[in-house]
Amino acid sequence: ETDLPNLASSVGARFRERIVAEADSVARLYLSGKDLGQPATREQKEIIEGILAADYEGRTLVELLQNGHDAHDPDRNDGMLEFWLRETEGDHGVLYVANAGEPLSDENFTSLCRIAMSPKRPDQGIGNKGVGFKSVLQLSEAPEIYSAADVRSERFDGYCFRFALHEDYDTLAARVAPGQLGLPEELRENIANLKVPVPLESIPEDVASFA
Repeated sequence: ETDLPNLASSVGARFRERIVAEADSVARLYLSGKDLGQPATREQKEIIEGILAADYEGRTLVELLQNGHDAHDPDRNDGMLEFWLRETEGDHGVLYVANAGEPLSDENFTSLCRIAMSPKRPDQGIGNKGVGFKSVLQLSEAPEIYSAADVRSERFDGYCFRFALHEDYDTLAARVAPGQLGLPEELRENIANLKVPVPLESIPEDVASFA
């Protein structure tokens, strides 16, 4: 049988550190912008939540399908995609979306946390704007992503993270500016949660089965 605890503990420290560093950097960007009178992170939040989500209304499943398609080698025809809706799981059901393409690279991770920063050229697959994934906000406040470190890996030992929930901003504020009163609420108001990745330390059994 698969040893699920080992799957959970195998997530690499390098990936955790990169995920935390990305979240910390956007918090520091907010603080720098506040000093300079340049609300860059607030502008990003408005774009993600007010413009992109609306523009892609009703297209979330299509966007996730395109992302899974583009993860595969275009010269092969043995790719795999799976959509699994567990309607009775949790309070509102859970949608699992899996593909057997290339694992999430450092560049892919960065693009997921940015706006219109996809590494793909227009001739490299269906999606290239780097914004379609943001439509997932229509289905989930804090989507989770699990990836292998290497294409040969049989477990999720690479980038495994979710995006921030309300309480995660308290932890973020304590890391970047300990003791600064009111900062958690400022971060919540001025930084989109899809800009704040949070490492996942365990792999749910249903997720591990996809590996």
